[in-house]
Amino acid sequence: MEPCQHLRVERTVGLRASSESGDTIDDPSEDALFLMLGDVEAGESSFLIVDRLADASGQTYAQALRNADGSYVVEYRDGSADRHYGTLVADVRSAHRLLTGWAFEVPGWRATARWDRVR
Repeated sequence: MEPCQHLRVERTVGLRASSESGDTIDDPSEDALFLMLGDVEAGESSFLIVDRLADASGQTYAQALRNADGSYVVEYRDGSADRHYGTLVADVRSAHRLLTGWAFEVPGWRATARWDRVR
């Protein structure tokens, strides 16, 4: 018998979620994003950013920032400054819905909010 040969499998990371507190998760699930937003909701961080790592410029991301009144500013940027949009939502669940829609490219996710261009 020949000895087993172990194949090295390279894993490609598609998304990276990062919070102000320094927590980072590669390829986060919907649940992981909700838990990270829970830290924002609890005041342990003020924002959460989800980067699409295939963009070498680092300018393809979505982010959520909690306001003092409990509402959230959610933004997404698809590469260039002219493709940067934001909206205001009432709560953490709404912010989660938009972040996961963007992250997992859920059909119709953009249509669930009114987006204004961020300048």
